[in-house]
Amino acid sequence: MGAAWDDSVLLLKSHNALTATIAAVFLFLPTLAVSWFGPVPIEPADTATFDQVMTAARESAMQAAPYQVLISIVAAIGGVGILRLWLSRAGTSVGDALVFALKMIPTMIAVQLLLGVGVGFAAVLLIMPGIAAGGGAIGVLLLLIGVLLFIALCLYLWGRLAVVSPVLVDRTLYNPLTAIQESWRLTKDNGWRICLFLFLVTLVVVIVAVLLGGVVAAVVGTGDGVGRMLTGLVEGGVAAIGGLVSAAIVAATYRQLASGDPDNIFG
Repeated sequence: MGAAWDDSVLLLKSHNALTATIAAVFLFLPTLAVSWFGPVPIEPADTATFDQVMTAARESAMQAAPYQVLISIVAAIGGVGILRLWLSRAGTSVGDALVFALKMIPTMIAVQLLLGVGVGFAAVLLIMPGIAAGGGAIGVLLLLIGVLLFIALCLYLWGRLAVVSPVLVDRTLYNPLTAIQESWRLTKDNGWRICLFLFLVTLVVVIVAVLLGGVVAAVVGTGDGVGRMLTGLVEGGVAAIGGLVSAAIVAATYRQLASGDPDNIFG
């Protein structure tokens, strides 16, 4: 993991002008645009009941869902383009990297669908026994155990499937199952280590985002006008920097894991 972190720093320094441009266009600007011009979250009244608060949250999530999907697709294109620049062994241009990313969209969507279906099926298997047992002590215990097992499973899968994107990019794989299998093979015996590594980095990014957002909210508020503009700038900046750092970490992790394969030696 130490070697992976050092390699992440090297990747961030390489092609920095090109990767910063892609991050600005595909990570920063979409998040900024949605923050400025997208739907405003519904704020429940101070006297709202719990049900009213949940209803407001649900309606806000439904309003934001299409925009979040769009941001995710655009960010995925930018992320794959950046990975292509970093992992290409023969060198490539920004244009070629982005064209490659566009061609990978169906595969990336297929990967997400397969993983989503698998995780959803696991959730049903682990949580349904507690729900079926009813509201008694046994049902609550089974539900708690199921939720804890589900969280542990998601964390483990996070580590084992962390290098799916670098595998797709480096080996130009269009078969999602092959990419998932290869990530599973490469991360053997390292799932929890990779998970912890990613969790710590994500935690730092979240803490920085919360602190910056809190400072902006305390100084100018989060309402329309200057508050919303500054909040959007913070959200866009965090999305761009966090996306770059995350991409560098998974790329470096892949390089460390694949370096033991004679067919996948990186310089």
